[in-house]
Amino acid sequence: MQPSSWRKRLAAAVAPLTAYVSRRRRAADIERLILESERKTLLRLGALAGSAPIQELFDAISEELARIIDIETGETFQDMAGVSRYDPDGYMTFVSGYGPRPDWPSPIGSRWPLTREGDSANSIVYRTGRAARVDGALPVVGPTSRRLSEVLKIRSTVVVPIYVDDVLWGSATIVSPREKALPANTESRMSEFAALASTSISSAQRRGEVQRLADEQAALRRVATLVAGAAEPELVWESVVAEVGELCAANRTQIVRYESAESIAVVALWASDGSHEEVATRWPVTGNSLGARVAQERTTVRIDDWSTVEGEVGAHVRARLPVGTSVMAPVFVGGDLWGGIIVHSPIGEVLADNVERRTIAFAELVSSAIANATARAEVRRLADEQATIRRIATLVAQQAPLRDICQAVTGELADLLTVEDVRLLRYDGDDTMTVVGSWGLLSGRLPVGHTLVISGDVAVAHVRRTGEMMRLDGYDGIPGEIARLARDAGLRSTIAYPVFVGARLWGTLTVASPQPGRIPDRVTQPVTDCIDLIATAIRNAEAEESLRASRERIVTATDEARRRFERDLHDGAQQRLVALALELRDLDSLSGTELVAAADEVDSILTDLRDLSRGLHPAVLSEGGGLPAAIRMLVRRCPTPVRLMFPSPWPRLGEMVETACYYVVAEALTNVAKHAGARGVDLELALDGTAVRVTVSDDGVGGADTAAGSGLLGIADRLEALGGSLSIVSPRDAGTSLVARLPLSRTHTVASDENSSVTADRE
Repeated sequence: MQPSSWRKRLAAAVAPLTAYVSRRRRAADIERLILESERKTLLRLGALAGSAPIQELFDAISEELARIIDIETGETFQDMAGVSRYDPDGYMTFVSGYGPRPDWPSPIGSRWPLTREGDSANSIVYRTGRAARVDGALPVVGPTSRRLSEVLKIRSTVVVPIYVDDVLWGSATIVSPREKALPANTESRMSEFAALASTSISSAQRRGEVQRLADEQAALRRVATLVAGAAEPELVWESVVAEVGELCAANRTQIVRYESAESIAVVALWASDGSHEEVATRWPVTGNSLGARVAQERTTVRIDDWSTVEGEVGAHVRARLPVGTSVMAPVFVGGDLWGGIIVHSPIGEVLADNVERRTIAFAELVSSAIANATARAEVRRLADEQATIRRIATLVAQQAPLRDICQAVTGELADLLTVEDVRLLRYDGDDTMTVVGSWGLLSGRLPVGHTLVISGDVAVAHVRRTGEMMRLDGYDGIPGEIARLARDAGLRSTIAYPVFVGARLWGTLTVASPQPGRIPDRVTQPVTDCIDLIATAIRNAEAEESLRASRERIVTATDEARRRFERDLHDGAQQRLVALALELRDLDSLSGTELVAAADEVDSILTDLRDLSRGLHPAVLSEGGGLPAAIRMLVRRCPTPVRLMFPSPWPRLGEMVETACYYVVAEALTNVAKHAGARGVDLELALDGTAVRVTVSDDGVGGADTAAGSGLLGIADRLEALGGSLSIVSPRDAGTSLVARLPLSRTHTVASDENSSVTADRE
């Protein structure tokens, strides 16, 4: 046997053993490297879990996960590794990735549905809680598998679960684009690594939870400090939304307040992008929106999909707000639902499971702060209301021009109530009304002095018909100029309040807003207070005008009476007395017959003077008969049957009071005879201890108007001069009732009362 041949046979015999020893040595080296890698990984992850931000820990887990295959194959890493968190809503959130290619299947923070991924590896892990492998071309069953298969050309995928505190937390994933499948022991290696990662994640989450609790307490302390320092409510609310937004990693937070059962208002807003466009806006409480559900259920609610939210709120969020999921926790003040704290996540993200708990706890702790702030705000609001009323009352007391008072009221109410349009309108005699005060969105289109035709089923038309307050929450489909102007200005919610002057409907005051929610009921009290002041100003203005006109009429009547008296004296008794004086100068030449004629002339002149004086004062009042006899004489002369009623015995009331009563009855009976066409009259005189009341009622045609003639105006002037009043109710075709009232305290005094008034209801 040749030596070379022997060597060949020996080498052939030893080769398997050498290969075996080499493989064992390589396996030992790999095992040693893996153990060393695990030790380093454990040290690295342990250090990160103790102090680093949790995102840095996730990134380290992905990087160390990638090295498992690098060590196992001895090749330069070509694959990609990542960590995902499983969310309660059936989605997974990609939290970290590592690999040589920049086009990882999805960006950090992106979310992918698990329940719609069919048999993808992560879906299997999510359902079963066990490791899953997919080798070869991936079946396209969803967006994740489509990107892995069609874009990145992935041919092998291994996913293992990560349990944290015995709960399925998420997964560790390795994907490979190589034709050769990942090693058979990849699952076991990744599972061992997942156990190490689980401990680190658990430690980091506990540390994070402790830090979050500390942050919560710090935030609450900061808010409590503001409250203890009696900070303004707006400052407290701004602090609350900012603190909650930072704590919950939200992109928007709000504090909202229920202004009524139909509307909710945003009182504070925090947004990660700094926008504040929603502050002071109102929204309707309808459908299945957050506000409607909290109002109904009185507990915390969550919306994970805004596409299912009905109504205006849902449409606004979908169209304009970049939010994903939302949580609203109610805020109760004194046992009543005051409002709520709303937290929104960025679009494409889900709020953490503990957001409800943290928001509830925060809402409960800050409710007392909001209660205190609200109480202070209420005090301030009342103070503002009182200041507004005081300024208007000062104008009224100073007897400022009515136009200035009306305009001041609209501006003051707009500032006080935070509404966008306030208008004061006077109803005219026909179907029109005139703007007497104007502020806000329509002030340019409806200035003071503008006249409108009342048409359509608008709020001011309802007030005109019923005399009652009216709410209107939209102008769609309503005809007429008023509705058209309101639509053009974007007005939605409107309240119209009646303005009464005594028993007469004088006009209306309207407040309106373009915001979608209803104007709150709390505006009613300050509005009605202002209306009372407006009514006082109108009464003062009308009383002043009535007094001025009355004085003009009295002066005119006095001058006319004096001229007539002078004329009667000049044309009658004066001329005859002059002639008699001339005759008596030649007394010696007069015969007896002529003396008798002169005496008769004197008697005739005395008769004329007596008749003239009776025209100035009823003689029967001063000749012993008194008021009852004078009234009976008037009743006998009246062509219409009169039923007379007055108590007996009747005391003497004083000359001025009896004269005024006499002329009231005389004028009333004259009007009945001339104009009423009545079949009968009821005349009653009554005493109530402080005043005498004269009532004259007939069953005639009605429609009496104090402005149509001088008789009733003269009576009213006479009564006002004595501190009395005249009231006439005379609906058409329903008779007339006249009531005159004179105070007995004015029996011996002639005075005028500037606060007296004459009212006449006419139709």
